Amino acid sequence: MKLSLFALPIIAMSLLLVGLCGNMFSSSSLKTKSPVIEINNLETPQGEKIELENLNKNEKLKGKWILLDFWASWNSESMKGRNVLNEVYSQYNSKNLEIVSVSLDNSKERWKTAIAQNNSSWLELSDLKGWESAACNKYKVSGLPYHVLLNPKGEIVKTAITNQELVEVLKEVL
Repeated sequence: MKLSLFALPIIAMSLLLVGLCGNMFSSSSLKTKSPVIEINNLETPQGEKIELENLNKNEKLKGKWILLDFWASWNSESMKGRNVLNEVYSQYNSKNLEIVSVSLDNSKERWKTAIAQNNSSWLELSDLKGWESAACNKYKVSGLPYHVLLNPKGEIVKTAITNQELVEVLKEVL
């Protein structure tokens, strides 16, 4: 009896901590229909500065569905996912989809090498700050790869789309 009375507060405290940590580490998604989040200081591999809030004003991206792809060259799942993205891009680019990849790399050389190996033909961006990237924090990226789908109005439609879900979601909207 004494053991169970002693154990009760410990069990209750454990459940509370699990609940708190579960919320902290869960893939909390952004609100749908919210506008693209402002992020400055992202650059292309060539050094051109791009602001995410202006994506739907960019001539190449204006009026298109945009898939934001968060990835890193050091993450094996991201690298496998790049092959899926190549297939998605070739299948859906003609149906009004553009991909914008945001790398969480710290090394410009590794980032550029991974892009070259992947042969991607879409917009590649990074601030080379890894997990400290403003894009990572503002889009609540909790694991890689991480995708955010924007509609042609620049509104967030779906977040944290896995590679498996991606094709199904695109079939629905395109």
